[in-house]
Amino acid sequence: MEFSSVLFIELFLPAVLIVYYLMGFIRKERVKTTARNLFLLVSSLVFYAFGGVNELFLFIGMIAVNFFSAIVMGAIDPAKEKATRRAVFVVTLLLDVGLLVFFKYTTMFISMFNMFKASQSFGAAMKGLLNFSTGAVAEGVLRVVMPLAFSFIVFQSISYITDVYLEKIKPTKNILTYALYMTLLAQLTQGPIMRFGNLGNQIVSRSHTFDGFMAGLRRFVYGLGKKVLIANVVAIGADKIFNSQKTYMDVAKMGAPIAWLGIILYTLQIYYDFSGYTDMAIGVGGMLGFKIDENFNYPYTSFSVQEFWRRWHISLSSWFKDYIYIPLGGSRCSKARACFNVAVVFFVTGIWHGANLTFIVWGLIFVVFSIIERLFLGELLKKNPVKPLNWLYMMLVIMIGWVFFRSDTLAFAGSFIGQMFSFRGSTAGYSVLSYLSLEIIIALVCGIVFSGALQRPLAGPFSKIKDKKFVKILEYVFLAAIFVLSLIKIVGGSYAPSIYQNF
Repeated sequence: MEFSSVLFIELFLPAVLIVYYLMGFIRKERVKTTARNLFLLVSSLVFYAFGGVNELFLFIGMIAVNFFSAIVMGAIDPAKEKATRRAVFVVTLLLDVGLLVFFKYTTMFISMFNMFKASQSFGAAMKGLLNFSTGAVAEGVLRVVMPLAFSFIVFQSISYITDVYLEKIKPTKNILTYALYMTLLAQLTQGPIMRFGNLGNQIVSRSHTFDGFMAGLRRFVYGLGKKVLIANVVAIGADKIFNSQKTYMDVAKMGAPIAWLGIILYTLQIYYDFSGYTDMAIGVGGMLGFKIDENFNYPYTSFSVQEFWRRWHISLSSWFKDYIYIPLGGSRCSKARACFNVAVVFFVTGIWHGANLTFIVWGLIFVVFSIIERLFLGELLKKNPVKPLNWLYMMLVIMIGWVFFRSDTLAFAGSFIGQMFSFRGSTAGYSVLSYLSLEIIIALVCGIVFSGALQRPLAGPFSKIKDKKFVKILEYVFLAAIFVLSLIKIVGGSYAPSIYQNF
């Protein structure tokens, strides 16, 4: 079930909110909190079950294993039985990671093995790699389907047991608290990846105010508009360009204008799709009394690749920093070792995003540019007085990376990038107008304008007038228009699954 679906907006969410707030009439605070948490747990499991009932049982099993493992670790004296405690942690960690590897990469490994086995020469094998795609599985090959949002679930499990093992937090002995931490519908399917030390405390005790509810509602509507009115619309043009050019010869006829249009549309699509979901997640959480972590901070206004990753998918970047980068030594080591640590993080980032070679190359692109910036380019960027050049450099790297992220094969990605820099028009009789409509043009312009170009410089002046009555009235009118237009689009069949739900 998607946040931007008719079922969720018109039935599921209103029903959850009505029952949840009716429980507010329970007099005893402890009983009221428990009843609300139990209701949210059941609602969240029902929400997840729309992705598959069988997957739900696996999810429940993971919750039980990690919960009891943490309790066992908490009961063991780390000073006296350090080895036993470490063994419990390692076994649980391997189970979590093993399940992720099995569901996410088994099909890829089998397909690659069969491809190499069938190759008659080294050249044939290399050609096979360039055209390899996990999405095109040969008949007879075992296809393991990954459960909904499994990567996010595993990472949240790992953060919990790791923090317990390192004694950063104490394990909860309340199965309801832990289960709701893992399943809360506001951030279940695509994050943000929350830490138990933050979300767990809110499950135990949280406040509900009218202002908090309205702030959550506003955030949800803004996110809905991002997803439905911008991401879904620009996706129409992006999909036409990427999906209609499946062979090398097709791409070779594309031309630079169409290629650039395609990647610009996709650059906007993936940002508004994912940040729109995050806004809706924060909004749902706010309406239920939770404070969900921010996940984006206008990443397309960055002036370096490193800054981009501090602003994009913040919870994932923070997770990799705390659980991979710092344990490897972080920056508290030689420059060579620090660069190696960065390389490991971005390589794992690429692998985490998908079981395809294109994601690995996508991660390696950021390995290269992050290391270059760490070695010398970062200082040059800071000293450069012409900041628009920094921005152009950052966006160029990011968009080239998005080509690999969006492409099915390395061959397609390489050909597409070649067309971007071919400096010629299409030889297939198409033009950019073939992929544009008035609706796409409006979404394209709005997507560029609202990606941070206005918000960041106007944040200060707006904060001084945002509480004025006429400003609030204008915002409510704007929000009402967004909601109505979004609902019209959704009811009219404008449905597109979220990109990151696949991860």
